[in-house]
Amino acid sequence: MHSLLIRVMTTFFFTTVIVIVGLMLVVNYQVSENFNSYLYMSGMHGMMMNHGNMASMMGAPEKQFFMSLKQSLLLAAGAMLFIVAGISYYLARNIATPVIDLNQAVNAVAEGNLDVAVAVERQDEVGQLAIAFNTMTTKLKSNTLLRQRFLAGVAHELRTPLTILKANLEGIADGVIIPDAEQMNSLTEEVDRLTKMVGELRNLSLLEVGQLQPEIAPMDIKQLVTQVVLKSKPLANAKNINLHSETDERLPLILADGNMVNQMMYNLILNSIKYTPSSGQITIVATTEGSMVKIKVIDTGIGIAVEDLEHVFDYFYRVDPARTKVSGGTGLGLALVKQMALAHGGQVKAESKLGQGSTFTVLLPIHPQ
Repeated sequence: MHSLLIRVMTTFFFTTVIVIVGLMLVVNYQVSENFNSYLYMSGMHGMMMNHGNMASMMGAPEKQFFMSLKQSLLLAAGAMLFIVAGISYYLARNIATPVIDLNQAVNAVAEGNLDVAVAVERQDEVGQLAIAFNTMTTKLKSNTLLRQRFLAGVAHELRTPLTILKANLEGIADGVIIPDAEQMNSLTEEVDRLTKMVGELRNLSLLEVGQLQPEIAPMDIKQLVTQVVLKSKPLANAKNINLHSETDERLPLILADGNMVNQMMYNLILNSIKYTPSSGQITIVATTEGSMVKIKVIDTGIGIAVEDLEHVFDYFYRVDPARTKVSGGTGLGLALVKQMALAHGGQVKAESKLGQGSTFTVLLPIHPQ
C-alpha cells in the first residue's frame, strides 16, 4: 500500500514540474519579446536588420542581463522544485495515509478481527468513509454476537424438549414407562412447544428478509385491544393480576394486518403476565400520536435492568438466566413483536425500572381518511 503514497507523490511532483517548466518558457519568451521592443525603441532596430542577429548587437550590460536572468530562472526553478517536493510529499501523505490505514483495517476485519477501528481525524469524504467503516464494524460485531446468541438459544431450546421426548420414548420402548393418557399429554405438550418455536423461527426469518408481508387493511384498534384483553383475562386471573384497557373514545382506524397486531398485543400482555407478581396490575393504553396510534402495555412487574433493556427484543434473550418454563416460553415473543411492528412501518420500544415495572410501546400508522 505504500506504493499508493509514492504514486500520489510522484503525480503531484511531475504535474508541478510541468507547470514550472511551462512558466519558465513563458517568462523567457516574454522577456525576449520585451527586450526586442527595448532594442527597437532604442534605435537599434536598423542595426539588427543589417546584422540579422540580436546577440551580436548586444553589449556587455545586455549580455550580463540575460545571463543574470537565466541564472535567476534556474535558481527559482530549483527552489520551487525543492519546495514542490516537500509539498507533494505532505499532500500525498495526507491523502494516502488514511486510505492505507483503512485498507489495513479492512484486512483485519477480513481476518476476523471485529474490534478494529479507524481513527477519524477529518470531516471530509475520507473522514466520512472512516466513520462509515467504524459503523459497519460495530454492526458486524453486534450481528455476530446476535448470531452466536441465536445459535446458542436454538441449541438450548431444542435440547431440552428433545431430551425429554427421547427419555420418555426410550422408557416406553423398554417398558419402564406406561404410555397412559397423562404421559401422552406431557409428550404432546413438548411436541407442541417445538412446533410453536419452529413456526416462530420461520416467521421471524421471513419477516427479516421481507418475504412475509402483512396483509394491510383498515382496522379498529380499540376493538382489537378489547378482544386481546378478554382472551388474556384467564391467564391474568390465574395469577390474581388486574388486567384492563384504557383507550381513547375516538381512536382512528389503523392500516395493519389484524392477525399480526393481535399476536403482537398478545405476546406483550403474556410477557407482562409472566413477570408481574400476584396482585399486580397490567394496563393497555391506546392513544394517538401524530400520524401513529400508540399502544402501551404497562405493568407493575419486576422491571428490567438498564443493561438488559436494549436486548429484550433479541432472539432468545431473557432477563432471568435460569430459562425456566415458568418464565420462559420460547424466548421469541418480543423478537416477533419487533419484526412485525417494523413490517408495518411502525416501531416498538421498551422502558423499565427495576422493581417498578415495565412499559412496552407499539406505534402503528393511522389509516388516511
